[in-house]
Amino acid sequence: MIKALILLVSIGFLGNAKAQIDRSIQPQPGPIPEINFGTPKEHQFDNGLTLMVVENHKLPQVSVSLSIDNPLYLEGEKAGLSGLLSSMMGKGSKNIPKDYFEEEIDFMGARLSLNAQGGYASTLKRYFPRVFEMMIDALLHPHFLKEEFQKEVDKTLEALKSNEKDVKTAARRVENLLSYGKDHPYGEFVSEKSIKSVSIDDLQQLYQKNFHAQDAYITIVGDIDFESSKKLTKKYLGKWAKGQVVPSTFYNPKNLPQAQIAFVEMPNAVQSEVSVLCTANIDRNNPDYYALTIANQILGGGGEARLFLNLREDKGYTYGSYSRFNINHKTKSQLRAFAAVRNSVTDSAVVQLLYEVDRMSKEMVTEEELELVKKKYAGSLIRSMEDPENIANFAYNTKTQKLPPNFYNKLLKNIQKVTREDITRVSKKYFDPNLMWVVVTGKGSDVLNPLEKMEFNGRKLNVLYFDKYGNVTERPVFSKPLMDGLSAKRIMEGYIDAIGGRAKLEVIKTKTSISEASMQGMTIQISNRQTAKKQMRVEISMMGNIIQKMVLNPSKGYNEMKGEKTEMKSEEFENAIKNAALFPELEINPNQISLERIVIIDGKDAYEIKWSDNKTVYYAVDDFLKLQTVETIEMQGKVQSSTTSFRNYKVIEGILFPQVIQKDMGSQKADFQLKSIILNEPMPDNLFE
Repeated sequence: MIKALILLVSIGFLGNAKAQIDRSIQPQPGPIPEINFGTPKEHQFDNGLTLMVVENHKLPQVSVSLSIDNPLYLEGEKAGLSGLLSSMMGKGSKNIPKDYFEEEIDFMGARLSLNAQGGYASTLKRYFPRVFEMMIDALLHPHFLKEEFQKEVDKTLEALKSNEKDVKTAARRVENLLSYGKDHPYGEFVSEKSIKSVSIDDLQQLYQKNFHAQDAYITIVGDIDFESSKKLTKKYLGKWAKGQVVPSTFYNPKNLPQAQIAFVEMPNAVQSEVSVLCTANIDRNNPDYYALTIANQILGGGGEARLFLNLREDKGYTYGSYSRFNINHKTKSQLRAFAAVRNSVTDSAVVQLLYEVDRMSKEMVTEEELELVKKKYAGSLIRSMEDPENIANFAYNTKTQKLPPNFYNKLLKNIQKVTREDITRVSKKYFDPNLMWVVVTGKGSDVLNPLEKMEFNGRKLNVLYFDKYGNVTERPVFSKPLMDGLSAKRIMEGYIDAIGGRAKLEVIKTKTSISEASMQGMTIQISNRQTAKKQMRVEISMMGNIIQKMVLNPSKGYNEMKGEKTEMKSEEFENAIKNAALFPELEINPNQISLERIVIIDGKDAYEIKWSDNKTVYYAVDDFLKLQTVETIEMQGKVQSSTTSFRNYKVIEGILFPQVIQKDMGSQKADFQLKSIILNEPMPDNLFE
């Protein structure tokens, strides 16, 4: 009865309240929420280690972060050394073998990650002492086994090889090099040569140099009290050697006196990576930090920002355009605005990127823009409190960057104080497009001519040319003159003759091939069965299990993944049938393809033959052998390219077949070695149903 009365009273109260609301009046925003990330309790041990504890007893969870505030340093000829050290950390310890170590961490449901500068762990309160002990054991007593080291070297080399033709990878490499210089820790890059020069002794030396208690910080966040944290830390880290911080000197980055275009030639690019960038002396202690943070958000912080609204929503040049303000207190910070755009609009996209950067200082932002970004930033900051790893980072930043103790607690209030005039002021100071690098990485034959004619603010922009490793080059040569009378038909005939001749190829009625590649320590196998009747069955296996299948016949086709079949739709089916021929060059109508030009593919002159709007095939000038195919497809607004390369041709039953086929596998590339090929083996039709 009492509950019923309470309910009735509540309903009546709400009804009255509803009647009193005037919905024609926009509600006033509430007060700025108070943010309290917690002020850590601190203790510094005699060996230089600093402990920081933020107690939070809402959930029975505890996390710990250990970070060593080492200076930036150049790796030089051994670039990639710190990356290899990071990959070797956490593989057990000298006291606990790798498999037992990983099993116990999994049993406790803990998160644990270690790297060349420290580590992080998170677990339930009851397991924390053991997880803490294991984390410290792995950090202080790493087991650098030669076989594990070689595995990591091989993985790194494999990744480098896979990214060899990746446009985004090349773009970031050259952008960083131009921003910071080759003699700067952020300007150097990992190469096959530098990785092969690293030894396990180098790893040991770097570990001894980096891992010491001096300038090390351990942050514990969660359901634990300060005294327990101190006892635990003293028990496992109290005797950790103090060590010595070794200072490092390197090149001080400088911006350009005048904006220039740096063009990086990537012949396989179907989109251009476009960035405008510069560096600036600014960190979190700088009073401009708050206004510059909001200015960056207005310029390119998300879907509501100017770059996105202009280049995507208005112009339709790209799937998305953004800007990043990469803050750094040990060297200059980097400001970067960027987009991946269609080749045909590359020069227009550059103009719009520069225009939006320039507009930040020439046109005052609107009150609506400013308020929208402030609210979004506040929401993001409040959500970040949910992650204890962020709390640990805030505490670490406060100490190592010498920030005021209440910097993060007052961050939101300081952000709210930013005015439109502040945005204009810092934009003039830091967003000067006339001093920026414009880096364009793409297919020069499609984009370079318009770029070389570009002007901005009444001045023609000079163009410099670079290869994908940041070396200055001459203007790339995109094509060579074709011989009179040469045609696509003649190239097809040359290819057919080169691999065995029409008579031998037409005798082949079925073909079964098996190829294998290794990716991240796993073996991927492709089994491909085809007939002259345009039947095809492709099975992709990983570690002996079929993970994907494609079955095709002249009337239908389907894809299967994880037991789920998807019937091919009309356009997909038609494209699959076109590619189902045993030897496509035998069947292609020479009037439907065109010889475009002679280009350079992996250092070799090649005929570029356009098979369709989305497929191009390249044949070597010297022997007509197929070198590469490039196919493009648009998915969810993004143009994606798939490149297949052919190498090391050998004769099998009188016909030349490539023994190595490099294929795109998602964001990676894999070299498939031909293990076997069988010709004219009987195949029943029901195999392709």
